[in-house]
Amino acid sequence: MTFLIGYASTAWAQSKVSGTVTDNQNVPIPGVNIILKGTSTGAATDFDGEYQISAKKGDVVVFSFMGFVTKELTYNGQATLNVQLEEDAAELEEVVLVGYGGVKSKDLTGSVKVIGAKDFNSGVSNSPGQLLQGKMAGVNVTTGSGEPGSAVDINIRGVNSIGSSSNPLYVVDGVPLDGGSSGSNGLNGVGGVSRAKSPLNFLNPQDIESITVLKDASATAIYGTRGANGVVLIQTKKGKEGKTKVTFSASTGISSVARDVDLLTASEFREQTARLAPILGRDPDDYIDSANASTNWQDEIYQTALVNNYNLGISGGAGTTTYNVSLGYLDQEGVVKTTGHEKVTGRFSVNTSVLEDRLKFQANMTVANLADESQALGNLITGALRANPTGAVYDANGEVVTLAGATDNPVQLFDLYRDKAESKKVLANLTTTYTIVEGLDYKLNLAYENSDTDRIIRLYNNADEGGAYDTDQIVKTTNEDTNVLIENFLTYSKEYDKWNFDALAGHSYQTFNNESLRFDGEDFSTYEIDPIYNLGIVDGTSSIESGDSERKLQSFFGRINANFLDRYLVTASFRADGSSVFGENNKYGYFPAVGLGWKINEEAFLADSDMFSNLKLRLGWGQTGNQAVPVRVTQASFETSVNNSYTFNGTTVVNGVTSTRTPNPDLKWEVTEQYNVGIDWAILNGKVSGTFDYFNKSTTDLFLQVSAPVPSLTSSVYVNSEAEIINKGFEVALNVNAIRTDDFSLDFSGNISFVDNNITGLATDIFVGEIFGPGTSGETSSIFTNGESAGSFYLPRFEGFDSNGVEILSADSEIVGDALPSTLYGFNINASYKNFDLGLNFNGVGGVDIFNNTARAYSSAASLGQNGNNIFREYLDLNESPINAPVSSSRYIEDGSFFRLNNATLGWNVKNNGFLDNLRVYVTGQNLFVITDYSGYDPEVNTGGGNVYGVDFGAYPRPRTIIVGLDLSF
Repeated sequence: MTFLIGYASTAWAQSKVSGTVTDNQNVPIPGVNIILKGTSTGAATDFDGEYQISAKKGDVVVFSFMGFVTKELTYNGQATLNVQLEEDAAELEEVVLVGYGGVKSKDLTGSVKVIGAKDFNSGVSNSPGQLLQGKMAGVNVTTGSGEPGSAVDINIRGVNSIGSSSNPLYVVDGVPLDGGSSGSNGLNGVGGVSRAKSPLNFLNPQDIESITVLKDASATAIYGTRGANGVVLIQTKKGKEGKTKVTFSASTGISSVARDVDLLTASEFREQTARLAPILGRDPDDYIDSANASTNWQDEIYQTALVNNYNLGISGGAGTTTYNVSLGYLDQEGVVKTTGHEKVTGRFSVNTSVLEDRLKFQANMTVANLADESQALGNLITGALRANPTGAVYDANGEVVTLAGATDNPVQLFDLYRDKAESKKVLANLTTTYTIVEGLDYKLNLAYENSDTDRIIRLYNNADEGGAYDTDQIVKTTNEDTNVLIENFLTYSKEYDKWNFDALAGHSYQTFNNESLRFDGEDFSTYEIDPIYNLGIVDGTSSIESGDSERKLQSFFGRINANFLDRYLVTASFRADGSSVFGENNKYGYFPAVGLGWKINEEAFLADSDMFSNLKLRLGWGQTGNQAVPVRVTQASFETSVNNSYTFNGTTVVNGVTSTRTPNPDLKWEVTEQYNVGIDWAILNGKVSGTFDYFNKSTTDLFLQVSAPVPSLTSSVYVNSEAEIINKGFEVALNVNAIRTDDFSLDFSGNISFVDNNITGLATDIFVGEIFGPGTSGETSSIFTNGESAGSFYLPRFEGFDSNGVEILSADSEIVGDALPSTLYGFNINASYKNFDLGLNFNGVGGVDIFNNTARAYSSAASLGQNGNNIFREYLDLNESPINAPVSSSRYIEDGSFFRLNNATLGWNVKNNGFLDNLRVYVTGQNLFVITDYSGYDPEVNTGGGNVYGVDFGAYPRPRTIIVGLDLSF
């Protein structure tokens, strides 16, 4: 009874207190966290900034929200407690991740940009790169294919390498990832241009709290041999102290091909083949299929695809422990029939501390199961684009017609071809931090990453029905990738009256291992059982291959940040990387960097000025590296074979041994040196802010495979070239909080960057980008050469047709286009009116070209007249003769500039009804329109991959997607 009386007295002493939280212009702030200090009792404001919480006299109520100064008030028993939060000017106090730690935004000396979850692009995103497309100056995000789950290329301040890709290093919750893909080659002559899947597909975008991009060397040098292409830091969501919060989101949508390629209609096809038939001595009726149909083959292979996405999250914490648990499910059909991407993700994060917060633990684990279904995209898409439009899809019995004009019926591939891949992924890390004495912390970071991928591809032959596929084929591949990380480092911080500093010193050891197994087989003994489920029915030639590779990286690193008089900033870092892939004579690389900052607005001559709330000058210099060296290429390699055997007394007794690789013990990393000058500024109390940066970076010691000097054991050798790739340019970003009233707000943000890429000192031109399709043999589309940008298009120049309809071409190949954009831009509009909000994201590029290899292969007069292929209307030229086969030339170089409405979201926020903290209903459109002169499906394309840019050969169309969804929390 005594207990009950005491409990009742406590309960009776509590009161319901409510109020509104606003900013300094009395505009309500939704989503403010409110908690009774020292307890787990909490609440959050609704869209109107209103809240309600139970408290008793003497309780300290804490109000916090990102971008505003946290406020603590003592409750004195009043029924209403209204609060006004002060804006934290330009969020200068926010801690920004910079690698192995963080620094306040106001103290940054490097070129660093961070965006939070509220600023991400909405809709379906398979890779984190898509979340920030168009959001950051100098960051070019290219979705090279519209296939669900396909790889996304991110180039930060240009292209730096010849021998490898220029994608950045990804670091998730402090764990540097390998960043490679476990994709595998498909069947011989079938499949074409399907790009590898993104290595970051295992991450659920709903689990990401923020993405930070480190752009200049003073910020990236702390990552040494992996920082040359920039660094992307991904921070996942963590639990927060307070009541348990449950979030749920659900969305469903439809996707369709944004636009068709403009081909000849059936009537136009009849007209044009009738025109060409006399020239070739053929009967016009030869081109007309017996069905005499009018078929749009693009409609036959594409579909209106469904996408469904569900996410559940639970987070909270009390005392010294917080947690976050999430589960996600994505089912995305592709706009190409029988393609799609399915993903199940789970994530767990917990933070706790003991010994009065001196010993802290943080554990994160992400697991994912991904299933991908693909198609023989190169054959399927190009087949639909060139198929005879007078052909029929099905015969009178409803069976798929084997042949349609000059090519196989592309619809038949849906039955003949199957491509399935399943991947299981685990990423886990445990971080322990111990405070030795005040200001001195020791940190241990242990991480483990594992990815198991199984892929199987099967093709049935259709030769008996007159088709082109004359062999049954099957390929099964298995890849296992592991990544183990052990890091130890110390941090020390100290504050004095006029200056303060923090220092970092650490050691890292990381290993990457890949194991692979591949089985190839031909001809099947039965068709009653799909060989996908029983490889034993393979009746013909078969082979098995296996591989194993390991890379090890040992690193020592340190950094110091110093702040003098809260005006003068210094950051200096150094890293030494030792890698197993480097040559014996160059095992360690050394990477220094320094950054300087000057807060001009803190100087006495601006003390009386109210104009600038922030004005900071940044100077940075540093060196970073690129581990472009493949495993074991620094060492000699040998093989045995019967062909190299020797005989004794006329009898073969020993297989011969031959050298397959010339060693080079001097091989090392590529070195990128970068200078950066930047200005951060904000006026009108942070309502208008922006940045300006000029950068100049040069990459030397480029890793190349060149002809070996004579005499040599092999014809080629890997070396570090004396050539140099130079990227320089400007970046400008602007943010404007234009309008703030009780009912209406309007914000603008935008960025633009100009990048000039140039190569110097290259001893021999490097040709890349093998041209696929008919009419070529060993031809390439692109070149790395002095005085031009990386991967420029190098082809004969097309100058029209002569009187006989023959192409007039330049005598030699020459530079005919730029594969890299010289201008990148994006801008965003965010508005709200009462309970409604609208977000628009636009992006575009300029000064870039595309090699339309699809048109080259199948859209000439010869392709139409001799082979009966349909063609792009763009390439119909009445002056062209069908007698001569076309050649690769600048005729197929098109302007790739575009302007796109990338994302648009309209939301309705439902007022708190007592049970729900938030309820939001929204509709999102992705890729709503694009303005471009390009004749293909989409100008944002690259089917080449690696060090090839701007090539389109049967690319998967980028879809337009409309999504309806809801978010709720309670």
